[in-house]
Amino acid sequence: MLYEFSDALRQIETDRLDETRLSAGVVTLDALKAGLAARVGFGAALIEECEKTDARFRSAVEIGDGRLFAVVSVRDIANVYGARDRIGLFVKKNLLLLVSLRDDDRSIPAALEETARLVNLKTVSLERLICVFFERLLSRDGSDLESFDNRIASMEAQIENDSTGKSFNGEILSLRRRLLVIHSYYEQLLDLFDAMLENEADLFQPKNLYHFRTARDKIARLSANTQLLRDSLVQVREAYMAALDYNANRIMKVFTVVTTVFLPLTLIVGWYGMNFKFMPELASRFGYPAVILLSVLVVVLSLIFFKRKRLL
Repeated sequence: MLYEFSDALRQIETDRLDETRLSAGVVTLDALKAGLAARVGFGAALIEECEKTDARFRSAVEIGDGRLFAVVSVRDIANVYGARDRIGLFVKKNLLLLVSLRDDDRSIPAALEETARLVNLKTVSLERLICVFFERLLSRDGSDLESFDNRIASMEAQIENDSTGKSFNGEILSLRRRLLVIHSYYEQLLDLFDAMLENEADLFQPKNLYHFRTARDKIARLSANTQLLRDSLVQVREAYMAALDYNANRIMKVFTVVTTVFLPLTLIVGWYGMNFKFMPELASRFGYPAVILLSVLVVVLSLIFFKRKRLL
C-alpha cells in the first residue's frame, strides 16, 4: 500500500513509485525482495537487519547514503506483555517506507491510512508525515497511562482502608515491570527522534524540524509520566510495608499487654502452689476467695494503667 501526495492523495502500486514526489507506504519484506529494495536503495544489509530475531527491544538508528533506517518496536501499553508490532522505518528524500515485520492486528497500515487522511495536502511534508504517523500510534497512550494512575490511586485507598490481600505486593511488582517496559518503549522513540533532529544525512528541511521537536516533546512527556508512575509505585510499596509493620507492631503490643497482665497472676499461682505446711492462707476459709479477689484486682488495675498510658 503506497500513497502519493501531490495535488491530490493517490494510492499507487509499487512499480509506479516516483521518488520526485512525496510518497509513503507500508510494504512487506517479500515485496522488498521482489525488486522494490533495489529500486529505492534498500540494501542487502538492511534486509538482513529486518530478518534478524525480534528478541531485541531497542534498535539503533542507522544513518548514511542519504537515508535513515531503524527497526521500531510498537507497543500496545494497555497489554505490554502481548505480541509487539515491529516495523522497519526507511526514510529517503520524499519517501517514507514502513516495512511490516510483525503486525498481527494490522494497526500499522491503519495508522498510515489515517495519517494520509489527516495531513493537509497543501502543506504536507516528509517531516509532517512521520510525526503524524507516530502520533497516531501513540494516540491512546495518554488514556492508557491514566488507567495506570487510577489503579495506583485505588491501591493507595486499599492501604488506607486496610483491605489489601496476599497478592498486593506481587501486583505492585507486576505494575512496575509493565511500566518499565513502557518506559523503554518511549526511550526507543526518543532515540529515533533525536537522530532525526540531528539530520546528519541532510534528509529533512531545517525549517520543518520543528515537527520533530513537537513530537519529541509529546513522547518525552509520556516517558516522564511513566517514570512518575513508577516512582508512585515505590511510594505505594513503602506505604504498604509501613502498614504491615504497623499491624505487626499492633499485634505485638496486644501480646505484650496480655503477657504483662497475666504475669502477676502467674506469680500468685506459683506462690500459692508451693503448699508449705504453715501457710496460713491454706487453712483459712477466706483464703480462696481472697486469692480470687486479689487476681481480679490485679487484672483491673493493670487494664486501667494500660488504658491511661494509651496502650490499649
